[in-house]
Amino acid sequence: MKSCRCRIKQALFIAVCCSSMLVSGPSLVGAQVERDTVDVLFVGNSYIYFNDLPSQLEALSTVIPTGPVLRSVQHTHGGFSLMRHLEDGHLPAVLAQESWDVVILQEQSTLGTAYADTTRGILGNPGLFHSAAREVVDQVREIGVEPWFYMTWAKKTYPDQIGALSDAYTSIGNELSASVIPAGLAWEQVGRERPDLELFTADGSHPSPIESYLVASVMYAALTGGDLSGAPSTSIEQSRQDGSRSVVALDEADAVYLRAVAMGVIQAFQSQ
Repeated sequence: MKSCRCRIKQALFIAVCCSSMLVSGPSLVGAQVERDTVDVLFVGNSYIYFNDLPSQLEALSTVIPTGPVLRSVQHTHGGFSLMRHLEDGHLPAVLAQESWDVVILQEQSTLGTAYADTTRGILGNPGLFHSAAREVVDQVREIGVEPWFYMTWAKKTYPDQIGALSDAYTSIGNELSASVIPAGLAWEQVGRERPDLELFTADGSHPSPIESYLVASVMYAALTGGDLSGAPSTSIEQSRQDGSRSVVALDEADAVYLRAVAMGVIQAFQSQ
C-alpha cells in the first residue's frame, strides 16, 4: 500500500512491496513484508520498448530488498519525438489513467532530425526538443508529478554525438528544474572502457540486451538513490500467462561491472 506521494526529485527512499516479476537471485518466497510500490510511466519510443526496458527496471527493483519496486507502464511509438507525442493527442489521457509517482520522458534519439540526415550523423535542433519538453513537463506537473528526462546515447558510428545529446538534456533539465537520468553518459563510459561489450543491435542505434540492462541499472540508481546490491547477475525473467521469458542474460562479472558504472555515473552526475 502507498503511504504517501511526495514530490520526487533526486531520490525516492520508500519502502516497497512484492510484485509479479520473477527474477533470478535471492528468493523472495515466504517474504510477507508489505512494502509500497512506485508507479512509473515511460513516454518515448523504441529506446524504451526494445528489450522491454520497463520490465527490466521492474525486475531489478523487485529482487533488491532495500529499495522500491518500480511498477512500470509505457506509452511508446516507434520513432516518436516528444513533439509527435503532443501532436498525437493521447498524452493527457495517458497521464490521467493512473496516479503516477514518476513520469520518464525520452526524446527521439537524434533530437527529431529527418531520417535522411541520420546517416550523416546530424542531430536535430535541440530548440524543438526543448519547446516540446516544456509543454509536456507542464502537463506532467499539472497532475502533481515531477518528470524525469531519459538521456539517450550516440549512434555507434557517431560516438561524438554524446556531447550534444548530453548538453540538450542537461540544459532543459536545468531550465525546468527537472531531473535527468544520464543513461547516455553510462553508455559512453562502457563503450570507452569495455569495447568488447556490444551495446548495440545490428542497426548501430537500438540497444542490445546488455545496454538495456545498463540503462535499467542507471534508472534504478537515479530514481531510488539506493545501490544495486543484490541485483541479479545472470538473468532476468518476466512471468507471463504463457510462461516465463528471458529479458536479459549476462555473465556475472559483466553484470557487476555494468552496475558499478551505473552507480558511478549517477554519483558523479548528481554531484555536479
